[in-house]
Amino acid sequence: MQNRLVQIYNLYRFVILILLISMLSSCSKSKDFYFREGGSLLWINGQHEDTAIKNAIQHTLENSSIIIAQVNWSPHDSSFFDNAAWYFSLAKDHGKSFMIAIDWQKVDRSGTNGGWSFKDEETSNLFKKDMIRLLNAYNPDYFNLGVEANYYALTSFEGFRAFASVFRELKSELKQLKPDLKVGLSYQLELLYGHHNGWNENNTLATLDNLLGDIDYLGISTYPNMVSEQKQSDILFSTTYLDSLTTKYSLPIGISETAVSSKLFNEEQRRTYVNTIFQKASDLNLKFVIWGSMIDENADNLWSDKIGLLNKDGKTKDEFSLWKKENLNFYK
Repeated sequence: MQNRLVQIYNLYRFVILILLISMLSSCSKSKDFYFREGGSLLWINGQHEDTAIKNAIQHTLENSSIIIAQVNWSPHDSSFFDNAAWYFSLAKDHGKSFMIAIDWQKVDRSGTNGGWSFKDEETSNLFKKDMIRLLNAYNPDYFNLGVEANYYALTSFEGFRAFASVFRELKSELKQLKPDLKVGLSYQLELLYGHHNGWNENNTLATLDNLLGDIDYLGISTYPNMVSEQKQSDILFSTTYLDSLTTKYSLPIGISETAVSSKLFNEEQRRTYVNTIFQKASDLNLKFVIWGSMIDENADNLWSDKIGLLNKDGKTKDEFSLWKKENLNFYK
């Protein structure tokens, strides 16, 4: 009888131990809600031919775990809401994760769209209201509340400080509505470390330090031709700073934009860059890698018109097959 009681007691202890391990494992998994994501931004417009548009959409859907709606925002312009709707439909209809990324700065990053400031209380309140409206309508998995936000720290120090307060307040409100939502920002890598061509070697690491405890993740945009002129001969110069970032900061980090322009770099250089980016992403345990554009713009004026994986006619570039292989290996 005593032996039987001992056996039952030991069995009881074993069951309790298993339950505790299971509970701890469950808690750990619930907190570790970051999974690897890969894909490309999708920029298409009426200037592209129908076949090119179809190819761009098809290749995006076939080679992406996530759809990103990167939309412009400015006060009293409601077009951002409708622009996000199409991307949301793509994600929902095809079972993809969904990110909304808000770009409220000018294309050249010289200031906000329209010259407004987050110092203005009415503007800040409108921004928060519009972001909550987006969450309620489209239920994203990821929310980037400021694309390449560190430029704003240089063009408007007071505006950026006000934005930091807005970010904290808004994140709290968004999390109340959707507790598992991941709310972050993206920063421009070359500008972070003071190697951005045309920006007087200003670095913006301090602005990241100030928001570290508030962002769920950090997105990094990086383009090899954006480094200062004396560094541009090395297409891989900026990639070493990905190592620096992951060493210095422990928060989840991913590449929110990167690409190598076929207007500036040859096939061998572009393939080298693709290989290196995904090798870095794997070695450094980055959480996502998003290519800057699936398809080229119809124009041929700027380097950024030629950052796509497809030519403007929808036909694949030489580096597309390599990107496809590395991208799928990264997130699958």
